[in-house]
Amino acid sequence: MGQKAKWLWLVCALAPGALQAQSSGVAPAGPFFLSLHVAGGTGLVALGGGYRVAHQRLEPELLVGYLPHRLSGGKALAIFTLKATYLPFAPTLGHSRWQVTPVTLGAMVNYTTGRQFFLTNNTAGRYRPGYYWWSSAVRVGALVGLRLSYLDPRPGSAPRFTSLYSELSTNDLHLVSLLTNRSLRLPDVLTLGAGLK
Repeated sequence: MGQKAKWLWLVCALAPGALQAQSSGVAPAGPFFLSLHVAGGTGLVALGGGYRVAHQRLEPELLVGYLPHRLSGGKALAIFTLKATYLPFAPTLGHSRWQVTPVTLGAMVNYTTGRQFFLTNNTAGRYRPGYYWWSSAVRVGALVGLRLSYLDPRPGSAPRFTSLYSELSTNDLHLVSLLTNRSLRLPDVLTLGAGLK
């Protein structure tokens, strides 16, 4: 089975569960959730899941992303992302089952696989010491977003939330570039992502 076929099989196997996954909110809900994430520095598409803590306000999760070779400029890449999202509040819209979270805050660390990426310049062995001060494989980032959730009450068990969200994110290398290159503007270093939980 080819690499593309393996990724396609993985997406097809997990997507139905992600589409019906529990998601966040500050109302009581199950602690586990599944995520389907598109773009935003995690790959073209990423699947994963997490666990709600801190009274349902904090969502640490692990995502496994895929970036096809057409977009990577070489071989297809796998991107592993550890992400945490904080939901300060989620008011209900009137007397409906809808909740809106106007601001979410978060941070993420991701690791990109591939021989062309290195943890440190010294471990790469291809460049003189000090040539690259950053790791090309690891990015540390911050994000801000918003979320719309639908509450599905289920008799005898915790309610289920299905959420649609969007996020603007950036990372350490982009921020340093913004500070050292006067031709760049803030929109140049922001990445848009969206997803379903």
